[in-house]
Amino acid sequence: MLSQLKLVQPTTVHEASNALADYGDKAKIYAGGAELLLLLRNGLLQSEVLVDVKKIERLHRITAENGSLRVGACVTHHALENSALVREHAPSLAYAESQVANVRVRNQGTLGGNLAFNDPHSDPGTVLLVHDAAVALGNERGERRVALNDFFVDMFATILEPSDLLLEIEIPVLPAGMKSAYQRLHRYQRPTVGVAVGACMSNGVVEEMRIAVGCVGPIAQRLTGLETKIKGTKPSDAGRIVAQEKHYLREVLRPVDDLLGSAEYKLYMTGVMLRDALDQAVSSKQFQ
Repeated sequence: MLSQLKLVQPTTVHEASNALADYGDKAKIYAGGAELLLLLRNGLLQSEVLVDVKKIERLHRITAENGSLRVGACVTHHALENSALVREHAPSLAYAESQVANVRVRNQGTLGGNLAFNDPHSDPGTVLLVHDAAVALGNERGERRVALNDFFVDMFATILEPSDLLLEIEIPVLPAGMKSAYQRLHRYQRPTVGVAVGACMSNGVVEEMRIAVGCVGPIAQRLTGLETKIKGTKPSDAGRIVAQEKHYLREVLRPVDDLLGSAEYKLYMTGVMLRDALDQAVSSKQFQ
């Protein structure tokens, strides 16, 4: 059972940040609450105050401007899955959002909450890394922009400070001609491996390459070393290159054994799925 909680409902970012600063460790941000309420109910997290940010209008917007999507932190997975803007400018993200957990979670859970919680078995972060996404953070002192790659610190850990509020996610559109793909392997509605690829072809070779892998280790990771090795090669060579880079994948991804699979199984499936995702991207079989 949940203990009695005080509810604070700010209508501006400034009010929310001040509330977080005033209450300190006693307060937790409440948006969708998909993860938060579960942790509170099972006694894994303690709180006396919920700072409900759902009344802050800015956090519910999805806009496209200057070559980027801007998604408010309170936008739900369901809204992103069905957004015409997201489907047009980031189809792999729309697909990834459609795969999150189940209908109840997608209707309740938010993108901002998902990223802030940083569950290692999660879909959106992996795709967002391929887009070179960034997050806007705010507190009582002002706002700052942080690359998503720097936002993730470790399993269930981010750079968020106690009074920080995740405001929006900036998602640059992929470069002209780059096609994307996202593939996942899952059990019990939780992904065991998630692979995102962006590929731009020229004269039969890979002109530009972006790769991210999630769910294998503590956090989702961009594989820049592998991108460099595949760039300038034919897609048919990618499988051979990936197979040769098992040591690199192990070092960067830091695979762990868990209930969803062993470290060795995850590494093996990462290689298989990387090849499949690259084939999907270069064949231009985009998500509908």
